[in-house]
Amino acid sequence: MEATFVVAIRYYRHKVNLYLLENEYVEVFYNHKEDKIDKIDFLPRDHSRMKFYLDQIKLA
Repeated sequence: MEATFVVAIRYYRHKVNLYLLENEYVEVFYNHKEDKIDKIDFLPRDHSRMKFYLDQIKLA
């Protein structure tokens, strides 16, 4: 199974990469300071954090 990268944001001390895995969004929380992944979690489409990702998407 392979995920498609969608967009990245800064969220507190993390760089968070958003991926689309089949029909679900997955967040990967990377901690630059400690050089490690702190968390990988599914993101519900109605979650308030989805707004941060939508702000990064530019439509031509």
